[in-house]
Amino acid sequence: MNERMKKNRERTTVEGYCIQVLIINGEVQGTFSQKSLYVENIGKGGFRFISNVSFNLEDRVQVLLRFPDNCSQEVLGRICYSEELDDGEIAYGFSVIEGFYSLHAAVA
Repeated sequence: MNERMKKNRERTTVEGYCIQVLIINGEVQGTFSQKSLYVENIGKGGFRFISNVSFNLEDRVQVLLRFPDNCSQEVLGRICYSEELDDGEIAYGFSVIEGFYSLHAAVA
């Protein structure tokens, strides 16, 4: 990984966030669902995650999003972009379709 990419990762790190892929295009994932994938950046409409497993653009993916406080929620979304990184991994953009809500609103 070149220095620029390393600095970008450090700058956008969201410690403690990860996802587990549950379903891809309607197909329940077995062994793959046991693997945690690093979330690099997260926002209101989606997130960017790093994987060494290939996804296709427009894949519909159901994930379990885990938060640093040990809370989690299932989220349905689509793969909206991909970017190959220098270390052989791929960064993917995940655009939320449904299930992304404020945990504070859900508790109230």
